[in-house]
Amino acid sequence: MMDRRQFLAHAGAVSMAGVGASLLGAKSVQAADFKALVVVFLSGGFDGNNMLVPVDAAYGDYAAARPSLALPKDSLVRLQGTHIGHQFGLSPAMGPLASLFAQQRMAVVANVGALVQPTTVAQVRDRTAKLPPFLGSHAEQEQWTQGWMGDENRSGWGGRVLDQLPADMRNRQPLIALARDYTALLANVAPLSLANSNASANWGRASLTSTTDPLANRVEWASRMQSGNAYEAEFARSLRSSYLDSLEFAKGQQYGAAPSGNFPDKQIGRDLRFAARHMAYSKQAGARRQIYLVQDGGYDTHTGQLLTDGSNPGLEARLSDVVGSLTAFDDSIRSAGMGSEVLTVVMSEFGRTLDPAAGAGSDHAWGNHWFVLGDMVKGGVVYGSAFPTLKTGGVDDASLYEPKRGQWVPQFSSDQFVADAARWLGLSAEQTLAAMPNLANFAARTIGYI
Repeated sequence: MMDRRQFLAHAGAVSMAGVGASLLGAKSVQAADFKALVVVFLSGGFDGNNMLVPVDAAYGDYAAARPSLALPKDSLVRLQGTHIGHQFGLSPAMGPLASLFAQQRMAVVANVGALVQPTTVAQVRDRTAKLPPFLGSHAEQEQWTQGWMGDENRSGWGGRVLDQLPADMRNRQPLIALARDYTALLANVAPLSLANSNASANWGRASLTSTTDPLANRVEWASRMQSGNAYEAEFARSLRSSYLDSLEFAKGQQYGAAPSGNFPDKQIGRDLRFAARHMAYSKQAGARRQIYLVQDGGYDTHTGQLLTDGSNPGLEARLSDVVGSLTAFDDSIRSAGMGSEVLTVVMSEFGRTLDPAAGAGSDHAWGNHWFVLGDMVKGGVVYGSAFPTLKTGGVDDASLYEPKRGQWVPQFSSDQFVADAARWLGLSAEQTLAAMPNLANFAARTIGYI
């Protein structure tokens, strides 16, 4: 059996073969039916307990359980309405999303995470539950929530979703990763493109988008090499795939509509700005379906979670960059007339313990609160049937060891969360089940946020 290190090595070395579909010029052949899913993955396991906080009587439990981490009640930005028995507020950094919530364009999915099948706290405590492997481990849970099915099938849910679509629906860079771990986008058929928002339109001194640059012409010529030698043939194939992807990304940044949003000058901001411009170009060039994976790190906040030092930012500082980038992305997409064509989801591998860690942070837990954004979202809702009782050792605490830390069994699986997006992209119920087989274990196979 392949171990985790071997699996990661395989995933990191995935080939980009077959990515380069024939390129069109900058002329518009705009797809009449374009849809893009943008996945913002916050690696490290962000602390959802401080992102979505009850502001009713349950705030007292929250404040008592995490005295060194609890945000002041009057600093929380209230969400309109009552949801699953509570009134809620967002952390100050998440505040700008409250207006999108009020516009019913943003929703929260409460307590979602890695699951194989519906699981109760009692089943976890008596060890009768069938659980995902290596709970609490960053690498495995990141892969699991991105759809890893184990050693027999290393693809992710995004890749399998696109595999289910007809070829003409995944005709142009269907899977684009701006991420370190892109398990979600590993497919069996659909091609993967690896992007870098910091890259230029040049290969060395060759300007890829120039039709008169002799160096660019030589690169293009070299990409057409053929050989009967297997080694040389594989080199030539990989070179051409890489060249065509690089050319496509360069054209996207040259010809795509310039994003109008005010993006923070952070990696998450640069990545989402790149994605906004590239998908505008891709739509004009005839793309039908795309999934973008953007990754932001630094959410393993065992210590210093509330720090505000710019050289060592805590959770609020990081979330401020994320939310600023998300709202700028949303502004740009809507200005480009694509508000109903782009769905954005925010997820992570797991949540954090309710009680504080020794270093003024929090430790690895399980269920977390994820977010969805877009014109097609049934927003203004916190989805779920219940919210965890915010007490360590309480009825919802699934901690296996003493002392109890406050770890929530997810009420929704990551597959259920993704299934809404898969159906929106065009999959039938049967195709969605084929892409995410564990859905068969759940009576409700979507959450219903679209």
